[in-house]
Amino acid sequence: MKRRAFIMQAAATTALPVLSISAARAASGAAMFDAHIHLVSTDKVRYPQVAQSNPAQGGAPTPGTQGANAPPGASVQRGRARPTPTVEAVLGWMAQQNVAAIAAVQRRGTYGYDNRYILDSADAHPAQIAPVVVLDATAPGTPAQLRALVSQHGLAGVRLTGGRASDGTYPWVDSEQAQKVWQVATDTGIAIDLMYTPPGHSDAALNAIVALAEKFPHTKLVLDHIGWPKMLGAPDFGIDTQYAAISNHPNIFYKFTTINLDMLEEAKIPADQFLARAVAVLGADRIMWGSDMGNSPGTYPEMVARVQAAASGLSAGDRQQVLHDTGAGLFVRGGRKI
Repeated sequence: MKRRAFIMQAAATTALPVLSISAARAASGAAMFDAHIHLVSTDKVRYPQVAQSNPAQGGAPTPGTQGANAPPGASVQRGRARPTPTVEAVLGWMAQQNVAAIAAVQRRGTYGYDNRYILDSADAHPAQIAPVVVLDATAPGTPAQLRALVSQHGLAGVRLTGGRASDGTYPWVDSEQAQKVWQVATDTGIAIDLMYTPPGHSDAALNAIVALAEKFPHTKLVLDHIGWPKMLGAPDFGIDTQYAAISNHPNIFYKFTTINLDMLEEAKIPADQFLARAVAVLGADRIMWGSDMGNSPGTYPEMVARVQAAASGLSAGDRQQVLHDTGAGLFVRGGRKI
């Protein structure tokens, strides 16, 4: 299946005018969809947080900087606060910033596999919040649990995260047991949201994911942070021949997040030129914005302003896709088959 011709080569390396953040925001009055917010409750009794060192509950050690191997911006703190994204606060920020709806993504580092807070929040606000849970794909009971969550809570997706095992495989995503989760996603039409760790580009991880996309062509999968592309400048900005090959798989989608913006800024790569290249190669109808609120530093207005500035050089249609339509069409409560 070929992508629409109008996005194949447009503006691949064209230098774009740099708009100020305020001008970019003024030029964009359309409602937005945030494909990646982590909700966090201040009620630690009702919603206890998981110990990072407890893998049985989903806890995982916080990734380090990886020393000299860390990509630019991988551990950017930027000296900015992280306001607590309670559901009440997030709904207020959304109203202020003209964000119509969100995908609430479970933050494994905060709650592990205990997804109650985002499920309770989504149940209370079904028109504005599409829930994306984190589950252990290697656990035998996960496929049945996932089906029940789709039915009972209108689940929109399941997030799978992990690193490479010592034998070079990725059991959290492509083991025989994990592939049963993929089959549930196919059957229900929910998305599989993928993030491999640690931060940084991995040909091996992308190749494993592409193999699964080919095996499950009717499963929607999303690469968080665009799959950690290499932080390179013109002409390809890290969206290279491997990504061009991946773009031939119509069931693979990509999140452009605040983490990407931080990494680009640290590497001194113009975000508008990077995003234009990504749209030209991957397609605006396959790229969506995610704030990463609850993980990345900064206020919500800052995050909205930064992505609007990055998208300011896109055509009106492509900007609408990236900032709203792609995410809203992918993260649908109860699933939507392709």
